[in-house]
Amino acid sequence: MRFLDAAALLYNYFQPFVVHVSLQSPFTMCVILKESDSATSIEVSDIPCKTSLTPTEVFAIIELIENRIRSEKPELFRLHCVNKMRRT
Repeated sequence: MRFLDAAALLYNYFQPFVVHVSLQSPFTMCVILKESDSATSIEVSDIPCKTSLTPTEVFAIIELIENRIRSEKPELFRLHCVNKMRRT
């Protein structure tokens, strides 16, 4: 899938956060997740990427971002809607 399609998956997956995805280079990307009603955010940089990704590669990017959130901003990780579904 194209980079823009992968970015759309990240936008949907990380709801309710405001998600900003950008290519830093042809081989790396940056994702910023922000809580819409506060100043809390996290930036995950230097994520291995390319302009065309497989679903497995997108899933690996999601896992990398989640692991970074879990370790650096656990309060954001708890708000992540997918994690709320996992707890029920």
